[in-house]
Amino acid sequence: MQHTETTEQNSLPAKFYETLEQEVLLSQDMLAILNEEQKSLVSMDMQGLIRLSAKKENRLSRLQALDSLLAEMAGKLIPEATGPAKLSSLVPLLNQEEGEKLGQYRKQLTGLREEILSRNQINSTFAEDVKTYLNDAITLITRGIADRPMYGLTGRSTKPSLNQPALLSREV
Repeated sequence: MQHTETTEQNSLPAKFYETLEQEVLLSQDMLAILNEEQKSLVSMDMQGLIRLSAKKENRLSRLQALDSLLAEMAGKLIPEATGPAKLSSLVPLLNQEEGEKLGQYRKQLTGLREEILSRNQINSTFAEDVKTYLNDAITLITRGIADRPMYGLTGRSTKPSLNQPALLSREV
C-alpha cells in the first residue's frame, strides 16, 4: 500500500474538534475576564484585580495546554511538517465540509485572540496611565514639603524655636 494516496477525503478525529471547541470557550471566558478586569480598573477595586489576575493565569495556562495538544494532534496528521503544524496546513488535507468547518474554527479563534490582545493592551495602558497619574499627584503633593526642609545637614531643625532669644524683646 502506497502512502501517496490522495488525502483530500480525510477527516479529523472528534477529539480534535472537542479541543477546538474548548479553546473557543476558554477564549470567550478570557474575554469576559478582561471585561471584568477593565471594570475593576476603573473602580480601582484591588481585591477584584487580584482575583482576576489569578483567573487570567489559570485560563492562560489552560489555553497554552490546548494549543500544545492541538499542535501535537496536527503534527501526527502531517508528519512531514518541519515546525509546529498550523490549522491552515490541515485544510487542504480534508474534504470540503471538514475544511470549511476547520476554517470557521480557525477564523473564530483568530478573532478571539485578536480581541484578547486588544483588550489586554487597553487594560495595560489604562493601568499604566493611572499609575503615572497617581505618581504625579503624589509628587505634586510632596514637592512642597520637600522644598521646605525641616532639618538641616547637622540634623537640627531649621525652624526657629520659640524658646530662642530674640533680637528684639517680645515684651510690651
